[in-house]
Amino acid sequence: MQYLWPLASVAIAGGIFFSSAMPGDASGEASMSIIHRVMAWFPFLPFTADTLNFILRKGAHFVVFFALAFSLMHALKYYIKKPARLFFWAWGISAAYGILDELHQLFVPGRGCEIRDMVINAAGAACGAALVRVWLLRGQRHIVEGSDSSLEKNTYS
Repeated sequence: MQYLWPLASVAIAGGIFFSSAMPGDASGEASMSIIHRVMAWFPFLPFTADTLNFILRKGAHFVVFFALAFSLMHALKYYIKKPARLFFWAWGISAAYGILDELHQLFVPGRGCEIRDMVINAAGAACGAALVRVWLLRGQRHIVEGSDSSLEKNTYS
């Protein structure tokens, strides 16, 4: 498992880069094809296609950066033993990549750089990293509660 997480992190980052490199027209067509399917399957939804497109695109930002930070937390836990440092490294790398991703879109035809997307990326990353941190701290609590010493350190193994 130790080698799966770095590979997952690189794959997610590559997927983000690939998606961001799509010209605006192609990206918009891909989103709208999904929206039209959703509207056909769920005709009772009280949203317009534009509203659903907005939700899909912003939700995708949140989800992919959640996944990136989640996988980075697991990849880095073998090297960074302190939970707070681990969180900030995984979140920081993911959030920085989110900023660079938005700046990259300045150079892609039909795409743009939005501060709102940077914030959504960072929020998704924070949630993904926080979920793993809580999970690891929960595991540490069980290790400590089951031992004679309250000074036992978590090794994240």
